[in-house]
Amino acid sequence: MKKVMLVILLFAGISFSSAQVEKQDDLQENILDKIEQEPQRPTQVRLERASKIEAQRIHAEKKAEKRAEKKAKRLARKLAREKARQPSVRQE
Repeated sequence: MKKVMLVILLFAGISFSSAQVEKQDDLQENILDKIEQEPQRPTQVRLERASKIEAQRIHAEKKAEKRAEKKAKRLARKLAREKARQPSVRQE
């Protein structure tokens, strides 16, 4: 009889704790939904726009630097090839 009561209490405890967790999850979801539905503040919009523009500028600068590096490497290789093709001049 005691074992049966312990098993019943165990299952009741598990049921109760899982119900509490689900209730807490639902509450968090509701809060997140409310936050998403709120309109953005003007300062937040300006900040996001400014950061997006800054990120694009930095990306463009990095891209330009890479292009310049590639161009310099190509030019250096071309000059090295041309120099290797020229006959060497000996002084006697």
